[in-house]
Amino acid sequence: MSQVDQLQNAQEHVEQTRQEADREERETRAAELKRAPLANTAERAHTVVHAPLGQVRTMVNMRTGALPDLHELALSIKETGLLHPPLVRETRDEQQPYELLAGRRRYGAMALLDAAEGERDDWRFTLVDNISRREALTMQFAENFHQSKPEPVQFARAARAIMAEDEELTAADVSRLVGAPTAWTRKALRLLDLPESIVDRVERGDLSFTVADIVRRGIAKGEVSSEEAEELVQQHADGEITNSILKKGVGYQPPKPKNYDELSRQLDESRWAASDAKDAEKREGAEQREWENGRGAAPAGGAGAAAAGPGSTPAGAAPIDFPGHAGPASGPLGSLEDLTADDVDGYLLGLVLARVVPSQHRSAMGIASQEDAYAYAFALAPQDRVGVLRTLGAQLLGDDSAPPRALRARSAA
Repeated sequence: MSQVDQLQNAQEHVEQTRQEADREERETRAAELKRAPLANTAERAHTVVHAPLGQVRTMVNMRTGALPDLHELALSIKETGLLHPPLVRETRDEQQPYELLAGRRRYGAMALLDAAEGERDDWRFTLVDNISRREALTMQFAENFHQSKPEPVQFARAARAIMAEDEELTAADVSRLVGAPTAWTRKALRLLDLPESIVDRVERGDLSFTVADIVRRGIAKGEVSSEEAEELVQQHADGEITNSILKKGVGYQPPKPKNYDELSRQLDESRWAASDAKDAEKREGAEQREWENGRGAAPAGGAGAAAAGPGSTPAGAAPIDFPGHAGPASGPLGSLEDLTADDVDGYLLGLVLARVVPSQHRSAMGIASQEDAYAYAFALAPQDRVGVLRTLGAQLLGDDSAPPRALRARSAA
């Protein structure tokens, strides 16, 4: 089978896999929509009522800070009317018989119009019959979430408030009630297990949601105490340590790269080959010394190989003509005239390991510094360096979200 046929088959397989994944996702979503609701909130009767704003009390909103674009919304209501009246429930309070369920921004815009034109007593509201406090919190939560995803701490506190009204509710139930991803809800709720000072940092934007979760896992695993974690987070907020140092301080271990086992096997084979090559060099060196001293037979390379001095080019490794370097180079390396392809391969491999390969790959190879990278590259047998370089190149290419256009054109040819 030609390479073109293989590429076409691979593309067809990828497309088939994608279509199957899309079909499974559609079926999963359809099954979710067919499930019976957790509560019959959607079936509650709705009635239009008229009342002044003073008779409607507001719940504590899950969002903090100023409501956005109230003036623009007030102008829209002035020009086109109140297209979607806010939702309220009964309170059995004579002074404020209604409580706002959903429509906090509309309520705020209506208040601006009252302040500008005088209070009205005929604002329209939609009264939802027989709504519990848990349902009221859920409706507010759902409206806020679908307008724009709230900050994780606000989300977590609102979810916990809903769960406090019904002890049987799980994070998955709350996610379904408000239409939020279950994994996101669980992760947000776990934020509240952190010390309050760290939670405050997340809420103020001093610490990212992702890093905060890493800190939480470090505390839960016993890698770091709560007090130590708070100190590290404080140092991070003060700019004394980076994200990487903070994560390392709480015991974070980066995930293994994709194809880790296969990559490790190939690298192990390269190490073994390098070790065998070193042993062979030692044996050849011993044979060479014995021959020079007249105690043994000529080494496998013959007399010509023995005559080669330390600065000469090894057999089978032709020197490279470097453009612009006809004479000795004026640099730390000295002359480039005697460098061979094997030397350049070793340099390129060391350069890739030191500067291109992600840190998790280097960690898997036991490489901790640039010096280690070059030592590893030149420890390999010359014939193995290109193989390792290609293995690393294939791994990097597989992780590249935007491969070179020239390569894409070649693959499509």
